[in-house]
Amino acid sequence: MKRNLRIQILALTISLLLGALPAVAAERPFALNGNGVATFITDGAGNIIGANVTISGTATHLGMYTAVGTVQFTPDPGNPSRLLSSATATFTAANGDRLQIKFNGSLDPATGNDMGAIQFVGGAGRFDGVSGAGDFVVELNPATGAFKLTVVGRINF
Repeated sequence: MKRNLRIQILALTISLLLGALPAVAAERPFALNGNGVATFITDGAGNIIGANVTISGTATHLGMYTAVGTVQFTPDPGNPSRLLSSATATFTAANGDRLQIKFNGSLDPATGNDMGAIQFVGGAGRFDGVSGAGDFVVELNPATGAFKLTVVGRINF
């Protein structure tokens, strides 16, 4: 009887200790597709220096999402026909979980194509402590501000 009780106490202790261990982040593939609209910000000379963006679509691990963000454009010193882009955006899943992403790329104003690298930099809910990286492509219609966004990468959460 004493031995059986000791085994039960030991099993209970082990299960409680294992349940208290934090979940280990796992690297997973990530893909995102969406459509958005950019509202351009110009300087006094009429040059586009940034944009406020809204996006909606679907993504791996997010499901359906909405997003808001800001983009800054600066002239590319190595290629005057291009603009360097840097952006931050917060993607919100239907259940309220949030994922924050940084974008750094290069925009060709003639074609409206912007491409570069992304980094997962924060989040809330299941994305708390997120990390990872990937690549993005934006197909922008400069006349209307409408765009398509595609992201592929690896995410850790």
